[in-house]
Amino acid sequence: MILVSGYYGYHNSGDEAILAALCQDLNGLGVHSKEITVLSGNPAHTQKTHNVTAISRLNPFAVVDAIGHGRLLISGGGSLLQDATSWRTIPYYLSIIQMALAFGLKVVVYGQGIGPVKNRLYQRWIVNAFSRAAGVAVRDPGSAELLQDWGMDSHLLSIAADPVFGLELESEHSPESSGQTPGITINLRPYRHWDRDFPHWIQLIKGWLSAFELPVRFVALGPGDLQIGVALQRAIPQLSVIDAGHWRSALRLMGQNEICVSMRLHGVIFAALGGSLPIGIGYDPKIEVLGLQLGIPVYPAAPDIRLTNAIAGLLTDRASQLQQLSHSVAELRQRSEQNRRVLATVI
Repeated sequence: MILVSGYYGYHNSGDEAILAALCQDLNGLGVHSKEITVLSGNPAHTQKTHNVTAISRLNPFAVVDAIGHGRLLISGGGSLLQDATSWRTIPYYLSIIQMALAFGLKVVVYGQGIGPVKNRLYQRWIVNAFSRAAGVAVRDPGSAELLQDWGMDSHLLSIAADPVFGLELESEHSPESSGQTPGITINLRPYRHWDRDFPHWIQLIKGWLSAFELPVRFVALGPGDLQIGVALQRAIPQLSVIDAGHWRSALRLMGQNEICVSMRLHGVIFAALGGSLPIGIGYDPKIEVLGLQLGIPVYPAAPDIRLTNAIAGLLTDRASQLQQLSHSVAELRQRSEQNRRVLATVI
């Protein structure tokens, strides 16, 4: 049995897409889905969505039993190791890794983004755990640099890309499909100054509707997004609001319109994979890192008039921007294959 630990089962489309990519990689290496057991916040949903076995990540007896019967732990995908949102996050995921090592399981770190981590004790703990893993693949050079700054041997690290770039896509989801419709998609997630900024977001989106004469829709991708969309819609009746639900729906929706403005990391990735020109809103450093990888504009988490200017620029220069985006996506898709290579060497 292969055990998978991550932020799964919480109705976050980005994390669910990561799990889909991981299952795809394992299947490609000859591992049947029924051999995969996922630690999940909602085991029934995870089993139904991904056709795997799932147990509650909050049931210590079930987790220990699964580790005792496993042969490999994959600590996988997303920003699992950061102390910006909670001090409890890092201890949870590292404890799972350490428990697996104590039981004699091999451990693979799969496509993770590291940081921010301010606590030096956590930094040392991460390096200690990762140095004992059978394989470590991080999703960007910045994550590798952080680990090396904290004392990890560079020879133990592989630099890949976000696993979602490695998903096998249907033809209509590719940038080459050129099937985008005129319009702007926006995604916002809860952030620290949302209440203060709310009326300014209303004015900004109203300005888009007036200036560009294009439909604007809000797509909810994770916890808290839908409430934001509904609140905006009360003030802007022309704004349509869609709850993406399944990660495949999120991928399709974020790539449908010409322009996509997203605060969620995987909203930007979904848009880029689908051929919608993305603009990132950097509530977290990982958005800025992705912006550099894709060569797209990223602005601070605020209703900034520069977002309007960026949209105008992309609409004016859409053809060349699409060409550059397609090149960047192809490069990241190629780099994401390193995640599977690390798995392959261990399996």
